[in-house]
Amino acid sequence: MKTARSKVVLKSGYLFILVNFLLAIFNILVGVLSNSIAIISDAAHSLIDAISGVLIIISEKLASHHKLSQHRAKIERITTICIALIIIAAGVHIIFESIEKFYESDMVDYSFATIMVLIASILAKYALAVYLKNTGKKIKSSVVGASGAETMNDAWISIAVLISAIIYLIWHIDIEAYVSIFIAIVIIKIGLEFIFPHISKHHHHHLEQDSDHDHCNKNGAANRV
Repeated sequence: MKTARSKVVLKSGYLFILVNFLLAIFNILVGVLSNSIAIISDAAHSLIDAISGVLIIISEKLASHHKLSQHRAKIERITTICIALIIIAAGVHIIFESIEKFYESDMVDYSFATIMVLIASILAKYALAVYLKNTGKKIKSSVVGASGAETMNDAWISIAVLISAIIYLIWHIDIEAYVSIFIAIVIIKIGLEFIFPHISKHHHHHLEQDSDHDHCNKNGAANRV
């Protein structure tokens, strides 16, 4: 039986998937047309987020099942590790693609349309991030809140791509490969933070909140006894 909280988590997950999937499609098209590996890398990250959203939904459905609800923490932990491994693998792939870019002679072909798509992508990610972070706080869900934080990181990555495009249009300096490597490092860092939460202040903060919450529950139970 789905609780109100579970329904909100699932709704957030579906929205997370939809927005990132649409962003991935648009960015792939623009990246291919402009021969921009940075934009394609950004698109790959959005696609990974969409896949991660699927895992989050599956995790929530399993954890909400009456026979598995007692194993919720373990299910969420396994899901988190799976998402992290996918993220890290994508980051490593982007690094290899970026290294190849140093030896290619093909030039990027940015246009006004490319800039507009990048700006639209940034605005969409920012709006989604704010929604997820606020929803996470409202229903006290660290999973939804973390998704919002990751989406906000995506927005900053897109801003980095936008800056590289503007630099190329104004000064004709191609910093694509460098930006792509930066994106890859950020992606890998996000993946590692999911596996090792203590290296991230954000995740560490959530763990402390959960710990305090459990402590309060225990004290409350003791007082009732």
